[in-house]
Amino acid sequence: MTHCRKHTDTKTETHCKLCREPYCPACRSHHLFICEGCAVKVLIMFFIAMIVVSYAAWFGIF
Repeated sequence: MTHCRKHTDTKTETHCKLCREPYCPACRSHHLFICEGCAVKVLIMFFIAMIVVSYAAWFGIF
């Protein structure tokens, strides 16, 4: 078992499904089994995709 990056005294139980970094149960805030860093990256990519689709719909690019 390895230790969490944020909580050095806590042993990890699982790894992030995207980046394979270990994290402890205290760091898990959702049921997606991904770390906070990857969750933020996924949200940013989702918002960028929404912006691109809205511009495409608004200006009739596609």
